[in-house]
Amino acid sequence: MGLLAYSSLVLGQTKSWTLEQCIQYAIDNNLDVKLSQLTAEQSKITHDQSKLYMVPDLNSNLGQYYQSGRSIDRYTNTFVKKGIYSGNYGLSSGLTLFAGGSIRNNIEYTRYLWMASEQDVKSVEQNISLNVANLFLQIAQAKELIESSKQNIANTKAQLERAEIQFAAGSINEGQVLNLKAQMANDETNMVNAENQEANALVSLKMLLRLPLEENFTIALPTLGSQSIQEYPETLVNLYTSAASRRPDILAADLRVQGSTYYKKYTKGSLYPTLSLGLNLNSVYSSNASTLESVTQGALMPIGIVKNTNEIVEAPLLKYNYSSPSYTNQLKSNFGQSVGLNLSIPVFNRFSVRNNYKFASLDLERTILTSERTKQNLYNEVAGVFTAYNAAMKKYKAAALSEDAQKKNLDFIQKRFDGGQGSATDLQIAKANYVAANANFVSAKYEYVFRKLILDFYMGKKLEIN
Repeated sequence: MGLLAYSSLVLGQTKSWTLEQCIQYAIDNNLDVKLSQLTAEQSKITHDQSKLYMVPDLNSNLGQYYQSGRSIDRYTNTFVKKGIYSGNYGLSSGLTLFAGGSIRNNIEYTRYLWMASEQDVKSVEQNISLNVANLFLQIAQAKELIESSKQNIANTKAQLERAEIQFAAGSINEGQVLNLKAQMANDETNMVNAENQEANALVSLKMLLRLPLEENFTIALPTLGSQSIQEYPETLVNLYTSAASRRPDILAADLRVQGSTYYKKYTKGSLYPTLSLGLNLNSVYSSNASTLESVTQGALMPIGIVKNTNEIVEAPLLKYNYSSPSYTNQLKSNFGQSVGLNLSIPVFNRFSVRNNYKFASLDLERTILTSERTKQNLYNEVAGVFTAYNAAMKKYKAAALSEDAQKKNLDFIQKRFDGGQGSATDLQIAKANYVAANANFVSAKYEYVFRKLILDFYMGKKLEIN
């Protein structure tokens, strides 16, 4: 609902959208862009987490227990038969001192993946921008054809009305009237085709912008006029070099190659021993704990007889007085600390670490090949557009000459017809030829503009129609 409300507000404020507005709105609302942005954010979090492995961790544990019936007091290790409350508390920390460079290499690996994912976002935005520009020009082309069709219909209608008057007066035959009616039907068909072309391109653009199809949406028509026909001022090599230096997919592929290099080093580090430092603090409490306070000597009690003399041996009866220490005193008395080093040496782990290193080596080769393929695809793309531009330039030049020639021919035959020297059939043929030549001219012009737009984009220019 928020998107619909926003789009309605924007459309209500803007009568027609420029190419720049369409591109920006598509980037802001396209789902593929949003998904790629989430992936980039996840990559950033992964990189931030990898850096935290350089600092110690800290963990605490708190335990509270109740024992009933006959059991062993976990702290006095004696049998008791009563309810006992007990607790244990601990704080531990660890720091990896050496891990074969795995932590450092993992930081670099995740950093390059993060930067590559940011380039992926730009790549999605770039593709959407080009698609928007293509549809924008399709709509503009269709609108120009519609206006041309309207003018043709108006001219044919005027000729038909005059022909019907002449036919009623008996100055021309019915065939000439029928020819003009056929021409009118043909002009209306051309207009319907142009309207359908506009409607289809408009629907596609709305879907790309994620606008409701029922929205009142129109574009600001660019003022193209007659385009200057010239060869593109840059060579194919310059175009490719410029595109490769700024294309996000190329940059992302190169970043992934560098990331895979560090990932290979990261997996190799697992083959080395790991040295870590550990620290532990702990204390315990038990409701059954007791402290000897004093010993009271009582009466003498016989404890045995001396052999041979039968003399009675006596000893005093001792009474031990205990007290229950407080919770705080127990925690202080039972407080313990430990610190130590731990060395973990990989001996045999079913070759999993070594195989991970082999997989990382293959992954590095794969990213290198992927990068080369991406660059090759870009070269093929640039070469294709460059070739298409030259073809479009020649086509536009030929279409302009043809349209101009057919216009002059139509004007000449029209004057002859108005002077009563030309036939309606010749006029109809001349007009049909001009309509076809004009349609080819408009199509060639927009194709030429679009190809030039892409080449300019390769050279780092903004997507804008001049």
